[in-house]
Amino acid sequence: MTFRAGIVGCGRIGSEFDDDPKRRQTSTHAGAYSTTEEVALVAACDLHKEKLEKCQKRWHVPSLYQDYSEMLRKENLDILSICTWNSTHLEIVREATRHNIKAVFCEKPIADSLQNADEIMRLCEGKGIILQIDHQRRFDKFHQAVRTFLQNGELGRIQQVTFYYTSGVANTGSHMFDLLRFFFGDADWVQAIYSQNNSSNPNDPNIDGIIKFKNGTFCAIQACDSRDFLLFEMNCIGTKGRLNITHSGFDIEFYRVRNSRLFSGYKEIFKSDFPVNPKLPREFMVSAVKNIVKCLKEGQKPLCSGEDGRASLELVCAFHESARANGNKISLPLIDSEIRVESR
Repeated sequence: MTFRAGIVGCGRIGSEFDDDPKRRQTSTHAGAYSTTEEVALVAACDLHKEKLEKCQKRWHVPSLYQDYSEMLRKENLDILSICTWNSTHLEIVREATRHNIKAVFCEKPIADSLQNADEIMRLCEGKGIILQIDHQRRFDKFHQAVRTFLQNGELGRIQQVTFYYTSGVANTGSHMFDLLRFFFGDADWVQAIYSQNNSSNPNDPNIDGIIKFKNGTFCAIQACDSRDFLLFEMNCIGTKGRLNITHSGFDIEFYRVRNSRLFSGYKEIFKSDFPVNPKLPREFMVSAVKNIVKCLKEGQKPLCSGEDGRASLELVCAFHESARANGNKISLPLIDSEIRVESR
């Protein structure tokens, strides 16, 4: 069976990232659909005609639209990718539920508020629609191997985690929060302050802070200015060694505890080979689409569900709540939040 897919939003993650010659893996929804045998990319929609035409030329898309309602009405889609600003996600999902969509592949953050995230999940559940959120690293075999390594206690008791990011607490931060939850589970509370290092989007500020996870792990969150460089890096120190995920998750540094070369009776950490194959396939987007296909065929829950997307957004909102209150501790789950999040 071939599943019919359509895309709303033909910008960067929808289609254009794959035009970057430095990218070594498929990086867009259009690219992932076009390279998955059981899916046919049959339609694309964008308000901007030039983006549509560029997408059609790149991926040979048969049908183009500037109105997603018209696309949904005419194309009999099985899968809909939503690659637009998060403030538009709810209305697009609401329209999709009127047209027998079987799966929605939604970009992060899931919505612009917790209330709208809840409504998206309610609408999809009510129609039996699979809702998958594109926190990409969950679909990556290497990050899955790191998660297993940590949860099996191979690094020992986790003493401290530090995460560095750029480009906004909602834009990049939502990926960061999801990855931290993937590794360490649900958060217990946060404390946060606005960073002195600016975000490129004034409506999506950088926020520094601390997360305490329910399993006892503490994580310090530190933002940097993306105008100087991009950064997405986690440093994790356990009683048996140290693990640093670097270069946006494509590289890793690993250190084991050994007897000190300098001081008798003491131990230090020394660089070592990480006991997981670093050449595992890194096709995040293709794996995400294959996961949707598997869910459609076997009735499974997505690797990154609507609940996962909401939990990441909840941490974004909690950071905002704490920063607005000059660093007050915010306990999770949030009972209510008036925070509106703007992110692309």
